[in-house]
Amino acid sequence: MKKALGISLFVIILLGLLTGAGFLLHNYFNDSLKGVNISITRNVDDGFINYEEIYNIVVDICDTTNNKHIISIPVDSINKVLWTNPWVTDVRTLIDLNSVLNVQLVECEPIVRIYNDKNKSVYIDEDGDIFPVDNQYVPRLLIGNGFLDFPSDKYGNISDEVYLNTDLPVIFEVMKAVLNNDFSRSCVKQVYFDKNKNFKFSMNNTDIIVIFGDDNNIDDKLVKMEQFFLKMQGNPELDNFKEININFNNQVVCTKHKLR
Repeated sequence: MKKALGISLFVIILLGLLTGAGFLLHNYFNDSLKGVNISITRNVDDGFINYEEIYNIVVDICDTTNNKHIISIPVDSINKVLWTNPWVTDVRTLIDLNSVLNVQLVECEPIVRIYNDKNKSVYIDEDGDIFPVDNQYVPRLLIGNGFLDFPSDKYGNISDEVYLNTDLPVIFEVMKAVLNNDFSRSCVKQVYFDKNKNFKFSMNNTDIIVIFGDDNNIDDKLVKMEQFFLKMQGNPELDNFKEININFNNQVVCTKHKLR
C-alpha cells in the first residue's frame, strides 16, 4: 500500500513538473523578441566586420513586424546569411531565456598580405586560409609581392588545388617563417619573389636589400641574417652596403654601393 502511494505521489509530482515546464515553454516560444545583441571576437578594436551593418542585417532577417513570436525567428537563415561574410570564421546564434537574440561572430586574423603580378592582393591567416582585401580596413601586415601568378578571387586555403601549382604556398611558407622568428619579424617589412624564384627582403630602418635565395634552409638563413646584423650593429661600415647575400654556406656576401 505504501509503495503504491509512493508511486502515485511521484507520478503526481512528475506530471506537475511536466505541466509547469510545458507552460513555461509555451510562454517562451510565444513570447516576442526583446532585443538583439551582436558580439564580434577579434584582436583589434576595428576590423573587417562592421557592427552596424551586421546588426541591421540581423534585425532585417528577424522581421519582428511579421515574426511576432520567438518560434518564428529564422535563426538558421541568420546563420546562413552571416556565413556569407568573407571575413567571418565562426557564427553562433542563440535566443536566451530573456528572449534576447545573441549573435557571436569570430573575425579572421590574417598575418600576411600577398600581391600577385597583376597587383591584386589577398590576406592569409596562420592556417593558410585566404581572405579578400577591404578598402575600409587595412591592417598593417608583412607584405609579399613579385612574380606571383595566382587568382585573387577564389579564397579558400593555399592547399586547395587552385593554388597548388602556383607560387603562393611557397612565399607563404617563407613569410610565415619570417614571422615566427623574433628578429626577422621585427625587421623585415617586405618579401619579394623574383623571376628566378628567389626571395629578397626589404628591411625596416635600412635601405639594405637581403638576398635570401630559394626556400631551402629557411630557418638557418634567418639565423644567419640575424647574426650578421647583430654583429654589425653600430658599425658605420653597414651604411656602405647595398645588398647582403645570405644564400651561401657559412658566409655572408656583401655588395657595397658604387662610388659616384
